[in-house]
Amino acid sequence: MTEIPEYIGRYHIKEMIAKGGMGKIFAGWDDLIGRPVAIKVVDTSDKSQPAADPEIVKKQFDQELRISGQLSNHSMITIYDGGNQGSIYYLVMELLDGLTLDKIISTPTSEIDMRQKLEILTQLGHALHYAHQRGIVHRDIKPSNIMVLSNGQVKVMDFGVAYAVEKSDVNLKDTQLEIIGGTPFYMSPEQINKGKLDSRSDIFSIAVVAYELLTGQRPFHGKNRFSLYEKILRSEPTAIKELNPAIPDKVAASITLCLNKDPRLRLQTAQSFADQIDETIHEGFLTSSGDMITQETMKILQQYRENFAFFFDLDNSQLYKLLQVCQTRDYKKGELIFEEGSVARDMFLLISGNVRISRKMDKMSDSIVMLLLRRGDIFGEMGIIDGAPRSASAYAETNCRVLALHQVSLLRCDDSTANKLYRNLSKILSSKLRATSFRLEEFSRRSNLS
Repeated sequence: MTEIPEYIGRYHIKEMIAKGGMGKIFAGWDDLIGRPVAIKVVDTSDKSQPAADPEIVKKQFDQELRISGQLSNHSMITIYDGGNQGSIYYLVMELLDGLTLDKIISTPTSEIDMRQKLEILTQLGHALHYAHQRGIVHRDIKPSNIMVLSNGQVKVMDFGVAYAVEKSDVNLKDTQLEIIGGTPFYMSPEQINKGKLDSRSDIFSIAVVAYELLTGQRPFHGKNRFSLYEKILRSEPTAIKELNPAIPDKVAASITLCLNKDPRLRLQTAQSFADQIDETIHEGFLTSSGDMITQETMKILQQYRENFAFFFDLDNSQLYKLLQVCQTRDYKKGELIFEEGSVARDMFLLISGNVRISRKMDKMSDSIVMLLLRRGDIFGEMGIIDGAPRSASAYAETNCRVLALHQVSLLRCDDSTANKLYRNLSKILSSKLRATSFRLEEFSRRSNLS
């Protein structure tokens, strides 16, 4: 076994932060760019490692690097570099501030409540739906491959044994690894039977993770691998609500459905799973943290419909139905509406008053004002689009009233209304992009003159 050197390439190796079946992960520093990184290291000269074949390790690392680069999504870990130094193979990735889900599950004093756990599962479903749309099946969904950041954002890791389906638009340069993939406790029946896999295999694994997160127990147990596989193939787990009666009925039903042995009987997409969980979280959306729409607000919105481009073309019936699943919220001058870096899936329409959008250019600097919004403007709309962390903070510049629209609200709209809203949102985003481009050109012109 080769001793891990102080440097691998340009990367300074520091303390070990994690250890898995395929190697170790170290905190490190990129001397060229000047940023912290995480470095996954596998020493192929260490014969005690089960995956020490240099050719297999190289293919897995190459595949993970290519998939990460082509998926490039906020819910996937970003990989910067990879290679080998003698018998040591490495991947360099972003260093994340958070905990893997297995550590959260195994910590009895964990302060994560039911709602936060359901939020994690919703984000996990959205993340895998994105990968599945690109034709990638992860094949190794398990708690240790799911990171929950300090701001609540979920990141999916380790695509080393992922599988690209026939119509995938992700280009893998070499023939895919002919391995089963997966970790026994979380494998689907079709993985165990070495059958043809599609996204529904991951959906089974999501359900196993969900079961464990919400009950603290895995659904299938065995004295050895053979008996575990038998349980997964032929036995039904203990009803999830028997282990935790606090689990909402709809959530319990969705998890049970996705644990079906026959993939045709599961929910068919990870998006469907996420939507079921998300609807449960926000069933009390109208009353949990805001006021129901009043007739007064309805009259204001109808009177100034021309000023609210987001739904100016909705007819009265559509407007009424939409407002039944929205909230109005009042904020006092100086009050925070949402914070930069927070994760959310809602957007806001400014009904009255002014809102200030500000952003920190780095951790040490003060915030700078990016925009000052007035009645009719929308903000936070990327929460509806992709649920990524907020890129700026929003404060009430004056006393103001906003209309809050959550992503789940659109699920409750009819197709015609939802299509109009998405179309109007795309027009608004296009206008914002053109305005931003103009400002950048003007800034560049002034800089050149000076």
